[in-house]
Amino acid sequence: MRADMRSSPTITPLNVANVHPIDVYISPVNLTANGRAHLGHAAGPFLRMDIVQKHLKRAGHNVRSGLTTDGFENHVLVRAARENIDPSDLAHGCHIGIVEDLASLDITFDHFDDPAYGKNLQRFSDVSNALMDALSAAGSLEFRAARLPVDDASSAVMSPEERFCIGGWFGATCPVCEAAAGSFFCEQCGHHFEPDEALNPVSRRGRIQEWTDNISAFLSISQNDQLLRAWGDAAIETGFLDIGMRYVARKGQQMRLTVPGLHGLAWNSPQFNTRQILFSYSSLLYAHSLYCGQKDSDGSGATSPFARDSDTFLIGATGIDNTIPMLVGVTGCALGQESFRRFDRIFFNYFLQLNGSKFSTSRGHVIWAGEIARIPGISIDVLRLCLSEICPEEARTDLVPEQFIDRYNAIFDENSAAISRCTDAINAMPAFSGCYVNDAMMIALDRLYEQQCASLSLEHLRVSQASRPVIEWLNYLDGIPDDQTAYTWLMGFSILAWPLMPRITEAVWHWFGHAGHPVAACASLPSSERIGSAPKIDGRRLMAADIDRCLPGRFAA
Repeated sequence: MRADMRSSPTITPLNVANVHPIDVYISPVNLTANGRAHLGHAAGPFLRMDIVQKHLKRAGHNVRSGLTTDGFENHVLVRAARENIDPSDLAHGCHIGIVEDLASLDITFDHFDDPAYGKNLQRFSDVSNALMDALSAAGSLEFRAARLPVDDASSAVMSPEERFCIGGWFGATCPVCEAAAGSFFCEQCGHHFEPDEALNPVSRRGRIQEWTDNISAFLSISQNDQLLRAWGDAAIETGFLDIGMRYVARKGQQMRLTVPGLHGLAWNSPQFNTRQILFSYSSLLYAHSLYCGQKDSDGSGATSPFARDSDTFLIGATGIDNTIPMLVGVTGCALGQESFRRFDRIFFNYFLQLNGSKFSTSRGHVIWAGEIARIPGISIDVLRLCLSEICPEEARTDLVPEQFIDRYNAIFDENSAAISRCTDAINAMPAFSGCYVNDAMMIALDRLYEQQCASLSLEHLRVSQASRPVIEWLNYLDGIPDDQTAYTWLMGFSILAWPLMPRITEAVWHWFGHAGHPVAACASLPSSERIGSAPKIDGRRLMAADIDRCLPGRFAA
């Protein structure tokens, strides 16, 4: 381990209190506010980070989290123009829908804001200006002309900033892998390119007529291998590290920070020849995190977790399409000035596919998170566990509805039956002491907890494996359990399954008279009384028709 690599939060053994809890702040990459949140989003970074957050809280650490949506990303303008509505109104409406979609899967954050809306905008502007001013003062900015396309969709009366065919208007072939690409990125290989580097450039709203030089601000990191060292410290996995290294080998430690535009956060310099706004995939992306840090500071009374002198452990997460934005844009902006600090861990995931094709808001090839959560009688707990198992951490994974339903029903049946057998056994007791556990089962629980903690390690995160100890715990019920076995199993279940299945595990925890959420150090904590009726997994088994109504073409967003 490098001397400057920050150690991950310590996870103490089961039944051992964490006497040195640390502060952790989790800030996944924002969602573009041009649609709702689909299962590709949910089963990727957001459910993943929700599971990590609960895992760390279960161990006794102080964990907070924040998320935003990006209403200034160019694809918001594309959809707003197509639907002839105001981009700000579109973005805020989508923000509200995204919050509801994620919350419907019990994915929540301490604060989840639209930074471009209302009084939030001033704070957002302040932190973005502070970042750019700090980069400028540190000598990390380079102003240079870049050739940008102009198409025939513009007119002479349009402002110069609106005439460029960039972002969602721009289509091309990736110069690295030669896959179809667009905007500034290739979703196939993760590369970032300037429009004049792309092959076969086209306008998606007309025809490209000319290329014009536009002066923008670019990040420039002068110290050799500084980015590479930071990626090592952040425990970036090999596949994503290779994308970053390939980019630096081709383009150096630099990236665009501003683009010409009117809809966005402006940053002024006498060197610009058009109005420039912060680029959604570098400076603005980091500004979203800094905004979250300021919101957290308001709530805690402490300094922002992103302040240079903060000792809070920072965790970020995103999909493969944001590899270069996070590794070069965000990390580079953190390294290029002295006011704010970088993430201690950044987790990437591949894409979740639906029937063999990538989830896509723009193409409507989605299952919306909020829509599947509204299936009458669905168990959100079981849905979360099944989604965690297909989290695309090592490669693309595929949601095949028939297979998904089979897995959901198997998990629902097995866990419902186990919980019912245990609660029936405890209810049949003439008196409940709850002051004892099955020692042999506790030894097994120790092993399973340790196994699950390994899968949720911040050095090699695999939430797709976190359900295995929960499933194996079912093996420790044989026939009709006695009261001691039933009590131990339910307590163990509440500890192991809480990051994945928060509703039923908290219900079990509270039934035994405990407050808050399950805590590993209290796995065998005696309970003197039960509170309320016996808990059970809410919901029912699913049928093909339940998922069918959520498939593309069956529901309009």
